[in-house]
Amino acid sequence: MERKHRIRCDGWTPERQLRFLDTLVATRSVVKAAAAAGMSRESAYRLRNRRESALFAALWDQALAFEPRLAEVHTHAIGTGPLTRLLGTHYRRERGDFSRIGAASAGSPRG
Repeated sequence: MERKHRIRCDGWTPERQLRFLDTLVATRSVVKAAAAAGMSRESAYRLRNRRESALFAALWDQALAFEPRLAEVHTHAIGTGPLTRLLGTHYRRERGDFSRIGAASAGSPRG
């Protein structure tokens, strides 16, 4: 005889499952995720192991496999790219080293 599992009011409601999975993605901690859902770690593992909770188990696996990307900042281009040259030129102009850039003709010696 197959035993049916009922969702109890104080059990793993869909909202608690979502809160668990959301926290699991953010923290990668089953203990913290279970606490955020108001449940125990042991209870989370029991739910995961139920046959009828295969979707929850699959989402759990996906949550742990998820690798968030850092904001795409192209820092490698800052060190050698045009931005560095522009900032360097601006800095030197502010200091007075290149105060006459553009004013000198092509044949004139630079000072």
